[in-house]
Parts: sequence; C-alpha cells; structure tokens
Amino acid sequence: MQVVIVGGGMVGAAAAVALAQQGHQIELIEAGPAVVSSGPWDLRISSIHLRNVQWLQQLHTWALIRAERQFPYTQLAVQTQHGQRLEFNQHDSDTKMLGAMVENHALQQALWQQFAELPINARTQVQVQAFDLTKQQVQLSSGELLSYDLLIGADGAQSQVANAAQIGQRGWDYDMRCMLALAELAEPIAPATWEVFRPEGPYALLPLGERQACLIDYRSEQQWQHLSQQPEAVAQQLEQTFAPHLGAYQLLNFASFPLRRQRALRYQVKQSVVLIGDAAHSIHPLAGQGVNLGFADVQTLVAQLASQPLAPALAAYERIRMRENQLMMRAMDAIHVGFRSPHWVPQGLVAAGLFAVAQVQPLKRALVRRAIGF
Repeated sequence: MQVVIVGGGMVGAAAAVALAQQGHQIELIEAGPAVVSSGPWDLRISSIHLRNVQWLQQLHTWALIRAERQFPYTQLAVQTQHGQRLEFNQHDSDTKMLGAMVENHALQQALWQQFAELPINARTQVQVQAFDLTKQQVQLSSGELLSYDLLIGADGAQSQVANAAQIGQRGWDYDMRCMLALAELAEPIAPATWEVFRPEGPYALLPLGERQACLIDYRSEQQWQHLSQQPEAVAQQLEQTFAPHLGAYQLLNFASFPLRRQRALRYQVKQSVVLIGDAAHSIHPLAGQGVNLGFADVQTLVAQLASQPLAPALAAYERIRMRENQLMMRAMDAIHVGFRSPHWVPQGLVAAGLFAVAQVQPLKRALVRRAIGF
C-alpha cells in the first residue's frame, strides 16, 4: 500500500517506521528541517510510559536514542493542595521501571535514522500545496505530485490534512500556561517524577539525570505572560516553588506555552484519510499522556491495517482510539478541576479516592499499570 504521511514529528515518524516494517511504501512530508539532537537537553521532553518504551524497543528504535538523552524513572507521586500524597514505584507494577524521560529531538532523530533501511522516502522543508482527495493525490511545494492509498495527518493541532478533509474540531483554552525550565542540581535526586497540586495550578518535576531535572510550573496565562518578559522574576518564582524540594540549583533555560484541549470530530473519512497524534487530539499535559496517546494511535492503526481491508480498518481505528482518547481527556479534565477545586465536595472525593488507592493494593496496582500503558 502507498502511504503518504504529512508530519515527521515523533508520532508521524513512528507511524512511518511501523508501517514500513509491515511492508508499506511510505512518502513522508515534513515542513521543517531534519531534527538533530546535540548539545545539552532541549526543553521539549516527553515522559514515555513503559508500554511505549517496549514498543519502541520492538521497532528497534530505542537502542538508537542517545543514551545521555534518555533517563528511566522508577517512581511517581502526586500530592494534593492539602498535602495528601500518593506514591507509586516499579514494585507496585511488577516491572523494572515505570517509563523514561526522553528528549523529543533525540527520539525523533532515532526514528528518522531508521528511514534509510526501510521503504521510506522522507522529504524535508517541503509542504503540501494542494490536496485532491477524490483522485487521492497531494501536490507538493516542490512541484511533485504524489498518489496514495492512505493519507495520514500527523501534522499537529492545526492540521492541513484535517482541514482538507473538512474534519471539524472542538476544544477550548484552559487559560493557563505551562512554564518549562531545565536545571542543574547541587544535590542528587531519585529517579522519581512527581506533581504537586495547588489552587493556581500544579507544578512538577521530571528527572533527567542524577543532577538534572526539568521543572514544570502551571499558572494562569496572564501571570506567566507577564513574568516571561522578566527573566529574573521567572527565576525567582521557580526558586520559591522548587528550592524547598531540591535545594540549590542552577537554572539553565526556560520557556512557556499555552494549554489547549482540542479534539477532531472524526479521525478518518472514507476517502482514505486518517488523523493521528495531535492532529486528532490535544490533551492537558499534566499527566504526560500526549505523545503516549499518539503512539497508541499508531499501534492501533498498524494492527487494524494488518488484520482487515483499508475501509473497515480505518473505521475500527476511529472507533477504538476515539473512545480511548476521549476517556483519557475526560480523566485529565477531572483531575485538573478536582485537584484544584476550593470546594469541599470535590476535595473530599479526591481525598477519599487517594486514601482508597493507597490502602487497597490491587487497586493501586491496577491504577499504576494503567498509567504505564497496560
């Protein structure tokens, strides 16, 4: 089958590798240059849960990721605004680790490195100028005309492919902004990721090494937009938040981005067009599920294409992934609202839920296994 993929980020590149390994011919279109991971950690970092680590190992991708740009973690914790804390570790899930922090550029580069050995023709710094869904062709800015049996939109939240296929979207802004910062720590830390909730928004830590971490701080759009113009004020706010947990550290770099929830009203259309990753769904990043959901999209799509003809395969993919993704999006919204709420009813429900999980080991094991993709 001839497959055209628009978008060569982590999810689009993973789809190219997985489908090519199934014997499909892939044409991948990427508007930007080929990504190179070099120098210190980039700010764009993903928490890859264990199931997807294992999947990337099966694709023979994981071994190609720069060793210094991946860091396994064995513990995770969540704490309410009133100090109630729930912790998980690898023993709760009967696994050696819960997942790994990975630099996006390093993972994307590893996937692209596999293209040379597979039936993948990747084009960089080229865009789709026109779509003809009836003839199943795309016209590129380079002048090339590509025909396809399947067109995959992996081109992000403002998807050209979704727009061409007239797939509507629904969503809203959270009116919040996420600040990411890289820090070099004076004291070593455990391979543990944690998140603390508070009324103005949660803050979290991603371990990148024994003395390296990514600091994450969610606040209102207005507050971070204002502070972002004053680097010293940003550093001061981050230090007030994280120094009590980490001790002394050196702030290396920081940037922020707005938070938006968005979902496509359809994931596929009968003209052999399908959406994956952020083109299909954008989710609140507080639990680090964004790229994990995108990789789950790819796995489901590949499995359905391997088991039945194209049209029913796309219909099954849409049914399965739309249900799973919407469940996760609703869960993230519930956590976002419930953990921040000043009202006693949601606070009581959260407290009771955390207490039950902490006391009932089978429930705790089931929850942590769900969090790592099983």
